[in-house]
Amino acid sequence: MALPAFFFWHFAIDWSKSVSASPNSLFAGPTLDPIHSRNVQTLTALYAAYGYHWPPHRLVPAIDVDHLPAGLAALPVHQKKVLFLKILLPIVLAANQKITRERHFLQRLFAAHRNRPWMKKSKPLAMAREIEEQYRVTGSLAQPAVQARLLARVDVVPEVLALAQAAKESGWGTSRFALRGNDLFGLWTDNPFVGMAPRALRKDPTHFVRVFADLRSSVRHYLRAINTRRPFAPFRAIRARMRRTHEPLNPELLAQGLDLYSQQGEDYVLSIQQMLPTLDSPSHLGRLSLVSPRVLADLIVQKRGRMPGAKPAALARVAMVWVHRPRS
Repeated sequence: MALPAFFFWHFAIDWSKSVSASPNSLFAGPTLDPIHSRNVQTLTALYAAYGYHWPPHRLVPAIDVDHLPAGLAALPVHQKKVLFLKILLPIVLAANQKITRERHFLQRLFAAHRNRPWMKKSKPLAMAREIEEQYRVTGSLAQPAVQARLLARVDVVPEVLALAQAAKESGWGTSRFALRGNDLFGLWTDNPFVGMAPRALRKDPTHFVRVFADLRSSVRHYLRAINTRRPFAPFRAIRARMRRTHEPLNPELLAQGLDLYSQQGEDYVLSIQQMLPTLDSPSHLGRLSLVSPRVLADLIVQKRGRMPGAKPAALARVAMVWVHRPRS
C-alpha cells in the first residue's frame, strides 16, 4: 500500500479528532434507505429492480449501503467498477446536498444582514455559529472576510471527483481497509481505537488507517477533511475562484489542488485527472436527484400497468420522466 500524504501530514492532521461531524446537525441531508447487502448478487438484483444502471439517469435511488458486499473483488473488472460506483454515488450525493443546504442558509443569512446589524442572540446566528465551529473558522460572522472564509469551506466536492478518489484510494473497494474498515479515502489517525495498522507499518504502532462504522461515515469525514484541513487549501482556493466567476465546478481543474493528498504529488493529480473520463459519468452527474426507493418502486408499478411486459429499467426511465414532468 503506497503511503498517501496523510501519513506525512500526520503530525498536523488527526482525522479521528478533527473531522467528526455533529450527530445533531441542523442541516441533515436527504434520508437514505439503509441496506445491508451480504453479497454482490442481491445488491445487483436490487439495483436492477429499481432501474439503476451506470451511467445513471436523472434520478438515483436513495439507498445507503453500509458496507461493501462480499464478492466484490471477485467480479469481472467492469462489473466491479460499476457496482462500486453505484454503491457510492447516492452516499456522496446525500452528503453534498447537506453541505449545499448549509451553504444556501449562510448565503441567505449574510445577504439579509448586509446592511443591517446582527442580533447577537438570534437563532439563525446560533445556527451559523455552529456551522462556523464545525468548519473550523474563527472570527465575527458580521465581517465580510470571515463570511468569505466560511463560504470557501462550506461547499461541495463534485461527485465524480469524490468517486475517482475513492476508487483510487480503495482499489475500487477491494482494499483491506475498505472491506474491513469502510475507509474508502485513505484517512489516517494516531488513535489505535479507531484505526487498523497497515501490514507495512506494524512495527510503528503510532500510525493507523482510519476505521469507520459505515461507508457514509467515511464519505462524511473525507468531505470534512477536504473542506477544513490545511493541505487542501489550494483546492478550496480554486473552488472559491470558480464560485466568484460563476463557473461550473470543474473536477479536472479542482484536482490540481490535491497534490498533497498523496506522497505522489503531481503524479497523483495526473492519475486522478486521467481517471475522471474513464468513470463513464454523464455530463449531468452534478444535476442528479435522489429519490426514495419506495417512491421509485411505486412509480414503476404504476407504469407497469400502462406498459405490460416492459423491463424494470425501461419503466424506471418512464418514471423518472414522470417525476420531472412540467407542472401546470
